[in-house]
Amino acid sequence: MNITIVLLIFSLAIKGLYIPLNRRRSQFYWKIPLDNKIPLLPFFTIFYLLYHPGVFSTYILLWNTPHINRFLLSIIISYIISTIFWYFIPNGVSRPILTQSTILHNILRFIYKHDGDTNGFPSAHVFVSLICGHFLSTAFPAGAIMIWPSILLIILSTVFTKQHYMIDILGGMLVYIVTLYAVTVLM
Repeated sequence: MNITIVLLIFSLAIKGLYIPLNRRRSQFYWKIPLDNKIPLLPFFTIFYLLYHPGVFSTYILLWNTPHINRFLLSIIISYIISTIFWYFIPNGVSRPILTQSTILHNILRFIYKHDGDTNGFPSAHVFVSLICGHFLSTAFPAGAIMIWPSILLIILSTVFTKQHYMIDILGGMLVYIVTLYAVTVLM
């Protein structure tokens, strides 16, 4: 079995730990005053949901590039860091009660129902999106002009859908920076 397959299997396995850790009760809520000023904008639900096909596409697009092993190792390291944090410091986001019944409110209500409120800090949406953006723009530099605005919209979507607090975004960025440094040292 080659190293890429091993890294792929391990990256998917470590990502899978998110689910049981997200089913636990949050013990901390790190809301800051700025979070109260950020409105709920259901339109951003679209960008929030684009995260999943974006990550899947990144695996496919990078598969036959020289960047795949560094990408997979980055996913593994970032999830190890985050999983340790989520396990020992279960933190979450208090979500608003949605009273409107538009299509986007209903989709957001569905997300709230099926995605536990735990695993807020650091935001996996943020660190994984940044890792995907980094490696996609490295492998396909001409696409950077489309990649980075998409990543920014996904990151913004986490606060405008009230799935994360601002501190969670900063935590996701920190995990991204530490991960890239670790991968640079290891490879």
